[in-house]
Amino acid sequence: MPRAPSGNIWIDIFHDLQMTELEQSYGKTWVLQFRYDLEDSLTQEHRYNGWKISQTTIHGSFTCPGCQHFWNSGRVSLIFHYCLGRTRRATVLLRPFGQMCRDCDNNSFIKPTFREETVERVLENLILKIKKNCYGEYIATIRPDRNRNLPRTKPHERDLCEACDSGVCNKESDVA
Repeated sequence: MPRAPSGNIWIDIFHDLQMTELEQSYGKTWVLQFRYDLEDSLTQEHRYNGWKISQTTIHGSFTCPGCQHFWNSGRVSLIFHYCLGRTRRATVLLRPFGQMCRDCDNNSFIKPTFREETVERVLENLILKIKKNCYGEYIATIRPDRNRNLPRTKPHERDLCEACDSGVCNKESDVA
């Protein structure tokens, strides 16, 4: 029986991908959850319990709820923590980093929005990493990000970037 859409593009696309790419092959359901307190490192206890981490930077958009200013950013940082675990459900945690508006006095970080194609590409790469790091599959290479070589037209505003504030901006890594 098909699952009703959650209304969240990340959760819905991940659910569909994990069903065909992970659950059918390995018999374990993976769930994606948002956690806005994720760090760019894992504790020794998390590592011992099988947690892994992946970071990437992608293109996203922002709309300020205060002044309705809209902008695109080619530098939206994401952190994923993922673990196969010992239960029937495996877990992926996601933290997208926000940015502040430069046009008004709204001093809070605004959450990004993403195009469906971008979300799908990022999650396909995450699934490949899960297959490699959790199931031992040989993966020759992770698919390159098609936006990686696009020219950046505006300078990055570090003072407005949550990832810069947290010390994780523009870091891309996988930690087993």
